[in-house]
Amino acid sequence: MNTPTLRISLLAAAALLTTGAAQAQSSVVLYGLIDLAVDHYKAGSSSGAGNVWKLNDGVVNGLNGSRWGVRVNEDLGGGLKANAVLEAGLNADTGALGQGGLAFGRQVFVGLSQASIGELRMGRQYILSDSVMGLTNPYGNASVANPGTASTNVGRNLPFWLNAPRANNVVQLSTANLGGFIGSLQLAPGEGTADRFHGVRFAYGNGPLNAAVSYEWNESRTTGDNTNKSLTVGANYNFGPVKLLGGIQMNRDLALGAGNGAFTGANLLVTSAAGAFTANEINGYTLGVQVPVDRYTFGVNYTGVKYENAAGSNATLGKAAVMGWYALSKSTFLYSGLSVSTGDLKDYIAENRVFQLGMRMAW
Repeated sequence: MNTPTLRISLLAAAALLTTGAAQAQSSVVLYGLIDLAVDHYKAGSSSGAGNVWKLNDGVVNGLNGSRWGVRVNEDLGGGLKANAVLEAGLNADTGALGQGGLAFGRQVFVGLSQASIGELRMGRQYILSDSVMGLTNPYGNASVANPGTASTNVGRNLPFWLNAPRANNVVQLSTANLGGFIGSLQLAPGEGTADRFHGVRFAYGNGPLNAAVSYEWNESRTTGDNTNKSLTVGANYNFGPVKLLGGIQMNRDLALGAGNGAFTGANLLVTSAAGAFTANEINGYTLGVQVPVDRYTFGVNYTGVKYENAAGSNATLGKAAVMGWYALSKSTFLYSGLSVSTGDLKDYIAENRVFQLGMRMAW
């Protein structure tokens, strides 16, 4: 979803450089977004949790996490441009900083781009699978329909689809758009305090069709083994009256303590009626439909995962969701949604059924 922006200043400067008459033009954009929703969680009967009403920032199942940021672009001439983004997350329900209190926890990077060659970025960035996942469901990694929303399994956070969604110290290279195709590569060295993180993505977008695939993995800083191998495939096709969306994700050799990358969680213990086991594989799929009707947009999807380990233990968890939003303007939306869990773990998670009603405004 494109976020409307408010241009607070446009600075035009012309200067003769020592090497000749080069002219640079800069723009600085301040933007922001507030998203809040009232959510009701009905807990599974064996989850150990109770039913609860909450006012949540949009980062929890909303359309967007609340934020503010600054975007800078400078034309260096000859088609070369420099750019930078500093984006801070905030929890609008409490006023606290998001992403663990980081000053610019959503993203902060500097880059160079050339339209016929591609782009280089360096800094804290979204990992490549996040954009692939955004193709797979009606609200682009948002709302109760989001496959990347974790579940609380008997008091412990359990990933659904892996969706970090950011990594630190990332160097990213992307090609120019070549007839609709774009390739990207990410590397984060780990710096001795986290595992080395790698990612590649190939994407295609042309007319009604959008499709992409990413593969990401860690190299353990202690053993040198490759872990947290994650393959994500997503696509959608816009027929006009309806858009069909779907994808798969396959995760292998999952390990705790990576510190960076597609999986940074602290729990892989799965508890169901059959007992508890530690998963090292999570395989999932999702399928959805989006229908625009005047100022309304409606969507439904179903996402399922299977947790497994090498000893043959496994358990399933699914989520059916229906969602709608109403556009009050180009930047302000009212939205509501309902999700219902299925599968072996449905009675063992605190989010067995979720209802939400929210409002999102951007500038």
